Amino acid sequence: MYPLGTFLIVTSIAMSLLAITSYALVLRGQRLALLYARLGVYASFGIILMAWTLLMTLFLAHRFDIEYVNNYSSRDLDPFFKVAASWAGQSGSFLIWTVFGGATAALLVRQTKHFEPYVQIVMMIIQAALLVFVLIMNPFAPLIDATTGLPANPADGQGLNPLLHNFWMIIHPPVLFIGYALAVVPFAFAISAIIRRDYDTWVLRSLPWTLAAWATLGLALLLGGYWAYETLGWGGYWAWDPVENSSLVPWLTLTALIHGMLVQRFQGGLRKTNLALALATYVAVFYATFLTRSGVYANFSVHSFVAEGIYETLVGFLLFLTLGSLAVLAWRWRDIPARALSDKFFSRDSFFILGLIGLVVIALVVGLGTSMPVISAIPGVGHTLQGWMGSAFELDDGTLMDPNAQPFTDGRFSLAPSFYKRTVPPLGAVVIVLMIIGPLLGWRDSNMRNLVRALRWPALAALGAAIVAMLIDVRDLVSLAYVAGGTFAIGTNLVMIIRTLRSGWLRIGGYLAHLGFSLAMIGMVGSSAYATPEQRLVVAPGETASIYGYDFTFNGYQLDAEQRGTLDFTVTDGRGGTYSAQPFLYFNPRMGSTIQTPSIHSMLYQDVYISPVGYDPEENPARPILGEGQGTRMGPYEMVFMQFNLNTDAMTNGGPIRVGAKVLVSYEGEQVELEPAIQVVTDEATGDQRIEYIAATLPGGQTLNLVEVDPTNRMVLLEGKGPGLDDLPVVPAKGVIAVSVKPLVIFVWIGIVVGILGGTIAVVRRYLEGRAALAGQPIRLPKGLVLRLGAQRVVRPANGD
Repeated sequence: MYPLGTFLIVTSIAMSLLAITSYALVLRGQRLALLYARLGVYASFGIILMAWTLLMTLFLAHRFDIEYVNNYSSRDLDPFFKVAASWAGQSGSFLIWTVFGGATAALLVRQTKHFEPYVQIVMMIIQAALLVFVLIMNPFAPLIDATTGLPANPADGQGLNPLLHNFWMIIHPPVLFIGYALAVVPFAFAISAIIRRDYDTWVLRSLPWTLAAWATLGLALLLGGYWAYETLGWGGYWAWDPVENSSLVPWLTLTALIHGMLVQRFQGGLRKTNLALALATYVAVFYATFLTRSGVYANFSVHSFVAEGIYETLVGFLLFLTLGSLAVLAWRWRDIPARALSDKFFSRDSFFILGLIGLVVIALVVGLGTSMPVISAIPGVGHTLQGWMGSAFELDDGTLMDPNAQPFTDGRFSLAPSFYKRTVPPLGAVVIVLMIIGPLLGWRDSNMRNLVRALRWPALAALGAAIVAMLIDVRDLVSLAYVAGGTFAIGTNLVMIIRTLRSGWLRIGGYLAHLGFSLAMIGMVGSSAYATPEQRLVVAPGETASIYGYDFTFNGYQLDAEQRGTLDFTVTDGRGGTYSAQPFLYFNPRMGSTIQTPSIHSMLYQDVYISPVGYDPEENPARPILGEGQGTRMGPYEMVFMQFNLNTDAMTNGGPIRVGAKVLVSYEGEQVELEPAIQVVTDEATGDQRIEYIAATLPGGQTLNLVEVDPTNRMVLLEGKGPGLDDLPVVPAKGVIAVSVKPLVIFVWIGIVVGILGGTIAVVRRYLEGRAALAGQPIRLPKGLVLRLGAQRVVRPANGD
């Protein structure tokens, strides 16, 4: 399959180049080339879709002779996870990105009018570059035996990481790459606008696509956060991990760009700002790709990939995007007209600009912290920055993720999550305040009396929320500001939703997004700042432990149908309610690691979060299991298993095969070395073999037997017999869990879903308005659920987004 898969990738690249060349000829006046240009776009997408289909087929067909399939799949995988495994690695994830990028480019054909050649040239250049990355890492490469250098075809593959055996693995990565693919649209339109000197039309054309990219990236962040929350077991949905942050930055710049586009559309201002933001957003997308996939986060994030031979190519294309964007913008900078906005503070113009600045500052702060492993790697910079930033913030020298790792000594470091927890919340509070008043303002000016009247009831609600928060022991000023400000913003945006619904439901998208964001902020404060500390419980089977008003009864260690171990608990609350909690805890030999998945019981006002910590099986002191160098106490004896003693002479002389275990025994201040053994004896008459156990005599007269040996892991099972050893008390098994209670987590999920719904409504509205405006046709947005286009009287948009 290597030749076929490679042929498809190379052909898709060739079709992208055909589209680029043909569109360039169109710009030189050769209209006949437009047919070939569009053919190139469609063919590039169709061929790379065939390549991805081929890769999925290889996964489903268990073609373990393909290295990528062998690395990420196995026969026991469910069909859905075999498909999801196709984007589990570097090359497969780049491939699915190109599929969505090709689909986006194909959808834009015939939709961009005079912008088409310019937009498609930019998109096809980026598509060709992504395809080159796929070709370099080629997911169709055959598996080669490292010892012989010949093709290999194992019976089974290495399998998918158990943490990826999750429903969200099927959805989250594709949604993220759809967002990345859509983010190129405003970038391509901005480049086209600068070249064409058409600094306003591009906003009408690209605003629906920008909103779609924003909503999709937001959904990807939601899915990733929920996946981490329910699977990883560290008790949160956002850890300020560098890879998480790298996806947050373009979402923040997209949010700023959308608000800037609205100002430009209605007031004609911020042309330069919007062009710069559109260019910066896609540069941020590819910068996030570089940070995630270049290997610079190898010691700082659990999500990072190994570079796999593409580091130099990633750096080269990132520089091309960055320098090219700066050069194009600088080329026309003085030519871009500016228009003054309102000088009134209480105007929508002013509050949009302040909000835009706040979002960009947050993005810069997060981006700076996320980039620290790259910045500190510059020779001579790292140690200086460590001295300066180390005095104010906690630093990660490469050991925060893995305490057993070797710390960096060359100056490289990352900023710990505490940096973001100290810097981002105050900036976020400013954005919340702007969302309180901004929706109520007019574009140029506002009637202060009407403004104060509209603020009354939301202000009372905010005051009530603050009082309730203080009554339940919320004392931190920033947390109180978020609770009161979030409630205030919910109230004002709810007022605007009620007002705007009279003009049709398509006009409430922006207000709904603000409402959802505010609700999510309240949930984040409650679930992080006021979650209970994790409390460890050690419980034997049949016993009950209590914490935070809940009783936890341990029923034992159970295996499910897939032979995965669970700690089986019955949880009872103070009101008599009962439910079963079964966090997963088992060793996965294929991955060589222990899998820990929490159990979460969600309620309207809080989540009970149970993380598995460990399981100590029942222990009989008279039958210890020891590895080399390990010791134990057996009644009056202290024992240390030293090493194996294998009788090698028997292998050559034909005598009994004997394996002994050298054990150092301490008894009443004296030490003696004993060697219980197992030997295999052959009956000379019948030729049958039997196992004989050769006991060693302990100093007190008892015996010590070697029961089992595990030469692979260098472990033994010993057994002591005799008075004082036969009746040693058995230590019962124990399940160890960490319990915490997280208030208002459900507000986070509901808020983000509501925000994404608002963004989706805004996409539909802006698409209808933009299509009608560019076609010279007036439009009346429908008030019902049925969407209709038609030449009807123009209805001036309400003050909503």
